Amino acid sequence: MITFLQQPNKYTPVNNPIIFQIASDDSRIQYFTVQVQDNLGNIIQNLKIYTTPANRSGSYCDLSSILSNTVDYQLLPSVNLLESTPALFQAYQLVIIEKLYDTVTGGIINGTSSTTGVFYTWNALIDRVNFSMYNYTNYVMTATGTTARFLTNKPSISAVYRTSTEYLYYLNDGQAGNANISFYGQNNRLLGSHNLSLSGYTSGCTRIDISPTTISSYFGVGLADDEFGDMFDTPFGSNYSISNTNYFTVGLTDLSGNTKGQVRTYVLKDIGCTNIPVQILFSNQLGGYDSINFFNPRETIDVTKTSIAKNPFSLTNGIYSDNSNSVFNEESQVINVSSTSTYQVISDALKDVESLWLKELIKASKAFVRLSNGLFYPITVTSLSYPVQQKKYNTALIRLQLTFTINDTGIVF
Repeated sequence: MITFLQQPNKYTPVNNPIIFQIASDDSRIQYFTVQVQDNLGNIIQNLKIYTTPANRSGSYCDLSSILSNTVDYQLLPSVNLLESTPALFQAYQLVIIEKLYDTVTGGIINGTSSTTGVFYTWNALIDRVNFSMYNYTNYVMTATGTTARFLTNKPSISAVYRTSTEYLYYLNDGQAGNANISFYGQNNRLLGSHNLSLSGYTSGCTRIDISPTTISSYFGVGLADDEFGDMFDTPFGSNYSISNTNYFTVGLTDLSGNTKGQVRTYVLKDIGCTNIPVQILFSNQLGGYDSINFFNPRETIDVTKTSIAKNPFSLTNGIYSDNSNSVFNEESQVINVSSTSTYQVISDALKDVESLWLKELIKASKAFVRLSNGLFYPITVTSLSYPVQQKKYNTALIRLQLTFTINDTGIVF
C-alpha cells in the first residue's frame, strides 16, 4: 500500500517546492512510476522515482520544474473588466504505481496504485522566508478565508494616474461573490459603490481591469459625480494625501457582502501638462502584472550597419573611371541597418514602500510599455542594479531612474 508522507498545499506557487513524499509497506519495493496528469486526465509527464539506501521504503519528487513548463504570465488588454487567464494556472493530479521485485521470476511487477486528488499551481514565486509559513488561503479566495490577496506586492495604498492602465489578478477556489469598487471624494466622502459579479470567474485565475478610464466608462454614473470629475492636479514630483483627494477601493466579497480578501486603495492623480508620461507594465513575482508611470523619456539610438566593399572603378561609355556624371562611385555599400533605441526615464517621487516594491521591476522577466495608440510593446529593462532608497538616507525626493531598450525606432508614447 502507498502512503503519502508529504503533500503540497492545495494551491502552490510553481517556482516553490511542490513535493510529494511517498512510502510503501511492501519490502519488495524498487521504485514508483508517477504519471503527472492535468485534471482532465491528459498526461503532462511520466516519471520514475527510486528508493535509495537511506530510504528503502519510499521516495519523493519535486514537481516544480515539470509544472513550470505548463504556466506562463498572461497580459490580456481587452474591453472586458473581467477576463480569465488560463495560461497562468494549472490543475494537476498524480497516478502512482508501486514497482516490486518478483522473487519468483526475478522481474519487476506492479503493486498497488494510488491516485491523488486535484492540486493547483500558478506562475508565482514566494520568497523562502514567507514560504516557510505559507498558507494558500492567503492567496486564494476560499469559503473560510478572509485575507486572500490580489496577486501583487504593490503597496495596498498607491497612486494611479487617470490615464493609467491598472490590472489586478486573483485566484478563486469556487467561491461565488463580487468585486466591490467604491468611489470616494474629498474628506473620505463615499460617492458610490458598485458590485461586479464574479459569475463565470469562480475558478482558476482572473484578471480585473481597474484602469480609471475603463471603470469610468463601465460604471458611468458613479464616476460622473462633479466632485469626482474635478480631480485635483498633482503634477510630476508633487506629493499626495488621501485626505484631500479622490480615490477608489477594490475588494472581493461573497454574495452576502462579507470581505473575502484584502482591500486595495488607489489615489487618483492627474499628469502635469509639461510632462510626457511613459507607462510600464511588468510581471511580478506573484503572477500578475503591475504598472508604474515614468516620465520624460530621453532616447539614445545605437545603430549597427553591415557593409560590403566595392570596386570604385566601373566601365562608363567604354572608359574605366571612379566617377560618373560628377558623382564618385561607392567604395562600400551598406546592405543592412539595424538599430536599438535606449530610453532613460524617471519616476515620480516615491514613498519608502514603493521604493521597496520596485525591486520587482528590476527583476521582472517580462515588461511592456504602453504606446500612444493603446498597444503594448515588449521592452528589455537594462537597469540591472538598483540601490533601494529610503527617505532616511536622502535629503531629496526618492526617484528611480530607469533605462530600457526597444528594437524599434518608430515608438510614440
